[in-house]
Amino acid sequence: MEEPAQAHTEAEEVGLEEEERLPFPNARVVKIIKENLSHEHQLKKDVKLAANNLLAEILSDISKTMDEEAYFTLSIEHFNKAARKYREIELAHKRVYRIKKLLEKQRAEIDEMIAEIELESMERV
Repeated sequence: MEEPAQAHTEAEEVGLEEEERLPFPNARVVKIIKENLSHEHQLKKDVKLAANNLLAEILSDISKTMDEEAYFTLSIEHFNKAARKYREIELAHKRVYRIKKLLEKQRAEIDEMIAEIELESMERV
């Protein structure tokens, strides 16, 4: 029968092997996630791996976009240009939210006008 210490060591080795295959240090990715959570949460392993792989995909996409530049030396301007679509996601969400609020306000005004018209038409009858 295996000793508990040996079983623990083998589990750590498997964890280290998996960690080496990840694009970024998993502990750092988890730390960033937890720093941005307002409540205490336990993250499942698949969440940690998915976050790590997503970051790699985003960086790969940014790198491919920068590769299209004609310049030999890539500067922060090239990086910012390539990363723009990821940084503008928040702005797009804010725009959509503002539009939804505006439409809700207009819907309320239209409903009020319809109610007034219906009330006037009932008074005439």
